[in-house]
Amino acid sequence: MAVTVREYYSKRLKKKIFGYEVDTILQHKRIFKSKRGFLTKKEARDAGKDLELKLKKKAKQGYDIEDVINKDRNKITIAELMDLWLNAKKSTVKYLTYKFYELFANKIKKDLGDIKVRSLKPENIELKINTLLDTVSSTTASDYYTVLNMAYNWAITREYVVRNPCSLVKKPKRIKKEMHVYNTEQLNKLLDAIRNKTIYIPVMLAATTGMRLSEICGLKWENVNLDKGFIELEHQLQEEEKQLELVSLKTPSSQRRIVLFDYTIEELKKLRLQQETNKNYLGDNYHDNGYVVCQSNGLPYHPTYISRNYRRILKDIKHKVTVDGKTKKMSLYELLGIPLIRFHDLRHTHATFLLSERTNPKIVSERLGHSSIKTTLDVYAHVLPGMQEQAIDNLNKKFPPKK
Repeated sequence: MAVTVREYYSKRLKKKIFGYEVDTILQHKRIFKSKRGFLTKKEARDAGKDLELKLKKKAKQGYDIEDVINKDRNKITIAELMDLWLNAKKSTVKYLTYKFYELFANKIKKDLGDIKVRSLKPENIELKINTLLDTVSSTTASDYYTVLNMAYNWAITREYVVRNPCSLVKKPKRIKKEMHVYNTEQLNKLLDAIRNKTIYIPVMLAATTGMRLSEICGLKWENVNLDKGFIELEHQLQEEEKQLELVSLKTPSSQRRIVLFDYTIEELKKLRLQQETNKNYLGDNYHDNGYVVCQSNGLPYHPTYISRNYRRILKDIKHKVTVDGKTKKMSLYELLGIPLIRFHDLRHTHATFLLSERTNPKIVSERLGHSSIKTTLDVYAHVLPGMQEQAIDNLNKKFPPKK
């Protein structure tokens, strides 16, 4: 598919004008479209590009979204509904939210796409959900249901349907995954082993502050007060339209002050000195954007890069050890004798440390940026029974009163 811009002479206007030609193959047929009358080459090229994108989208979908809008309501398929719904959502939600919707909408189109919107029965949905639960996690099945349900609720508001078949189907219950955390000994082993790795500072911050990875990658020095020992968290780094963007945290509870460990303060001081050295060495080639976690040239890291690099370093089998006279290779986590946990579990590790030290759950909730203390109590309920026993043991020493 190509856009060609040509120059013409208009006898009526008595000057040069421009036009575009789009020449492509669409569904095994050659499509040629052209239009003249543009006053500048740029106008012609932009109009041609717009048409090109429209044709590409039509080729991908097999239809034009405008044709679907004007189609007989009785003939619209679920595949067409999902595209209409996505089109409506695109300008109202954040990029990552849209990509999440698009992911499940495409799954739904593949599974149920040929069914007419008004013909889908609750039994069809139940059968699909039960089939999914045999092969994917309960979370994936629940998300699948959620997106289909949202699309049908939207369809009701646009009068494509009068009822939502999902309303008669029970949403799959999410089964909580068992939480895995490090104890202090295991965490110290890991931090010592990765001290010279890219992931050291992100791991250290996650485990000692409870920050989310996107918050760590978006942290700037202007929000770090090393003299008074705290961070004022305001932003996170996210992917928006395939570009990294620094965005404000979504809720007032997410925007928070985090008091730092002495150890964290000392490590950040060392990091700042190292960045100053890099800045002086690279000069104009250094991108001074003020990020705490950044590459040697100052550019920020993509959160996905950090999480993947973390897992790769822990799983890489390149450490040779001798056992019973035989040499074998082990991964780093096996060598250290620690569990393999997700990067996000470092946040859980931090919360568990605090609760184990009998920190008020309200303080933990504020430190983690939870929307309510209920979230904290629900997520970390497994830690609380031990705290209760410890509290009673301490009180047993004070009762009964001395006679």
